[in-house]
Amino acid sequence: MNKFTIVHISDPQLTTAEPQYHQQLPPTAKLQRIFDDVLAHDLRPDLVVVGGDLLQEGTSQDYAWFRQYLAQQAKRLGAPINVILGDGDDREAFNTGYLEQAHQPYYAYKQMYQNMDFYFLDSKWEPNKEAGWLDRQQLDWLNKNLHLAPRRRAFIFLHHPLDAPALHNMRYALLQNNRELLAILHGHNIGGIFAGHLHFDASYLVDLTIPVTAVGSASTYIDCQDPNRHEVHDGCSYNVITIQRGMASVTHQPLYLGQTIIDTIDVNSTGFVKHRPRLTLSKRAAGPSM
Repeated sequence: MNKFTIVHISDPQLTTAEPQYHQQLPPTAKLQRIFDDVLAHDLRPDLVVVGGDLLQEGTSQDYAWFRQYLAQQAKRLGAPINVILGDGDDREAFNTGYLEQAHQPYYAYKQMYQNMDFYFLDSKWEPNKEAGWLDRQQLDWLNKNLHLAPRRRAFIFLHHPLDAPALHNMRYALLQNNRELLAILHGHNIGGIFAGHLHFDASYLVDLTIPVTAVGSASTYIDCQDPNRHEVHDGCSYNVITIQRGMASVTHQPLYLGQTIIDTIDVNSTGFVKHRPRLTLSKRAAGPSM
């Protein structure tokens, strides 16, 4: 199997208004710096993934512009660019402006490269702006597709990381139905799970065997050592994922880190959210499976 290279970017949080936090560099300039760095270092990715929190308070016109912008960058890099939704994205505006489709309950899809399956899941949870959730329909869709090719190596991208001992103080921000997802993945040929959302990079194992990597943010770095008071710094980074013979290795690429604390985030409760939807089959139409 040939080497397969993925550039993983998350949380660019582009905006036409005042950016979230008091960023010293415009978010658009930092995202462009990543694309320029990929080109300057001749990384030649086979795929680029922008893993959620694409726009801050984006309108349908903003998402339409973003799609055109990514098309230009994809042409420069000679690689397709895939996106998923994050907690900060507006689903309706994304559906209308980016997909040019309305009333999609979630945006999940599957693509195959070099006899490997790549799943792009939608962990945006409508009732909660921070935590993540995979609804029953999406889990059923994932389960069905994994069983269609049980021996094929699979890699999963979603915005919210899974729970781990080192992240117990951030459970309020993680995927809330870890167990349901891991039950579906158990016994399948999973090569890795790739997430964002934390605004710092992290790597760990779940279910004893599945590696999870959270990429740092394209817009800010957040120091979460104090569980109740997080310090925000201007920052910009991305990951390069290299897959050979079904094994993924990840290289962190920091481009910029401001030393000044530009904002703070107060956190009252660090545990899982108390009110979660029931995992019952929805009557709504299934999302796209491209």
